[in-house]
Amino acid sequence: MSSGARKLENGMNKFRCLNGSHSAAELAEAIRLTSPHAARILNDILDSDGDWSSIENRKPRSGWDQVSLAHFRAALAYRLADYPTAYIHELDCYHAFLRVFLDAPRWCIPVLYAVSSDLSHVAKLADAQVSGNNRVEEAIRAINQGFSLCMTDREPSLSLSRKWGTYHMANLLFALYLRQRAYNLCGSMIRAIRASELPALDTFPMSDQVTFRFYRGMLAFRSEDYSAARHDLLFAFQSCHRDAYQNKRRILTYLVPLMLIDGQMPRISLLQEFPAIADLYSGLISAAKSGNLGLFDRLLAEKQDQLASLGVFLAIERVRKIALRQLFYKVYLIDNRSSRIALARFRRALEFALSTSVEDAEVEAILADMVFSGYLKGYLAHDHGLAVLSKQMPFPPISSVVPPNGS
Repeated sequence: MSSGARKLENGMNKFRCLNGSHSAAELAEAIRLTSPHAARILNDILDSDGDWSSIENRKPRSGWDQVSLAHFRAALAYRLADYPTAYIHELDCYHAFLRVFLDAPRWCIPVLYAVSSDLSHVAKLADAQVSGNNRVEEAIRAINQGFSLCMTDREPSLSLSRKWGTYHMANLLFALYLRQRAYNLCGSMIRAIRASELPALDTFPMSDQVTFRFYRGMLAFRSEDYSAARHDLLFAFQSCHRDAYQNKRRILTYLVPLMLIDGQMPRISLLQEFPAIADLYSGLISAAKSGNLGLFDRLLAEKQDQLASLGVFLAIERVRKIALRQLFYKVYLIDNRSSRIALARFRRALEFALSTSVEDAEVEAILADMVFSGYLKGYLAHDHGLAVLSKQMPFPPISSVVPPNGS
């Protein structure tokens, strides 16, 4: 046996020892592609032999041999920036680990997290380096096997169950599914979790709760189920670690439009704390609040591509009704809070705001929609050219308005 082969054997033996002592944190660290342990073993082999033949020629003799040998091969390819080869070996490492994980209890879950994260990472790098093979999709299928081993574990003792890894693995899959725009798979996974016999979500680590509820809330947002989205995103924001600035910013991207739909204007201090959010929304907020419909429409057109790419355009479009409500409220105030206002007054307000002519039929359609949506209480007297407003709170508080879809 060469000196390099002995160095490799020592490196592989560490995995056997850590597994035998159930040292989850150390094992999870050692199995990372960029771990100091892997770097040290690779350096020792190269210093001893001058080549990598000991890694290439070694044959595994046990389950953990398969895991560790594939790990060192993946770490070597990763070190050489050969990401497609690193991915192949990391996938071998992952499948080998799943075979030993099948008989492992809860203590081994952090190791699953480590190899799943590395497989996801190197799959993205491999696809970026060499196009043509969608390695991310293959990695998703593999990581889904790890997720299933957690969710469907039948260990009778809950304290030993792999079920405690379910939400962390789901969060890894959410990130990959969304990268692939596989929204249907996100929904299927949420339904599978809902149908499974898992401990209550609030018994899992807070980091798992926050991340899962962010993703679930974001997906509800995209489906225009704003009530469910609001519930999850508000929890995620309030429970997010105070130092997790970027995560809070991501949550606010979806939470601010929900606040606006509810008629809640974000605090100035909140927007100042997140300049990117302020840059995206503050102009629209100001325009809606002041009833400056023309400015709102211009900003919406300017930011359309950005808002659409974030998946929030349709929600912000709804905020236009708040700008309309505020504009019409100004007409109501100018008319001395009269309960009978000529439709021509509303038409002139719209023409002034939009700097274009507006047909009477369009004015009536807009007012009818505002009544239907609950932003305005009253009815249209078409024959008399009047809007007859309720004498009791003709402009209900925006926060009391329930969107027509009940969300």
